[in-house]
Amino acid sequence: MILCSKNIKELKTVCNILKNKGADCYPFKVDVSKKKDTINFIRKILKKFEKIDILINNAGTIHKAKPLEKITDKEYSQCLKTNLDSVFYTLREIIPSMITRKSGAIVTISSMAGKRGNPDFAAYSTSKFAVTGLMQSTARYLDKYGVRCLTILPGGMNTDMRKYILGTSDAKKQQSPVIVAQIIKKIVESEIQFPNGSEIEIRDGKII
Repeated sequence: MILCSKNIKELKTVCNILKNKGADCYPFKVDVSKKKDTINFIRKILKKFEKIDILINNAGTIHKAKPLEKITDKEYSQCLKTNLDSVFYTLREIIPSMITRKSGAIVTISSMAGKRGNPDFAAYSTSKFAVTGLMQSTARYLDKYGVRCLTILPGGMNTDMRKYILGTSDAKKQQSPVIVAQIIKKIVESEIQFPNGSEIEIRDGKII
């Protein structure tokens, strides 16, 4: 298992937990909002391990709730670079090897905000609508090569990002990331089956 994050300390903690459960885990410090970092990371992984069987695009960022005219250039750019560009460049690097092997699975975490625009988070919603469209195109393209593409659209999540924008009390009311991760695991392993290109909504810990 290969994990990447900007926070290498937290990443190593996660890897140690996984190793204690018997899994191989390799942590890499990567800022996916930077094109060069993302491309170099993927190329390094493909060179070292030769293939990637399952790709999960899960990096995300958001801005504070505010009307569109108050969103700064920096906030808008950061949402697009992290939530959309990172997925595009990762796909572009990985897809050729999956096509060659005619196998692989790509799972991208979008958001319910990528299906219904949120009036207080215009830049975030824009990036999530775009990544959902990117995955639609990718799924249609890769279908003939036997590569599975799925988009996950979770509702509210009890995460630090939710705490940052709406506070701790609101975050505690949202669904558990652990439960959502368990659902995604079952989907990837085909315990729960969906057609290629599916957009899967998860709310309150359940597929809807």
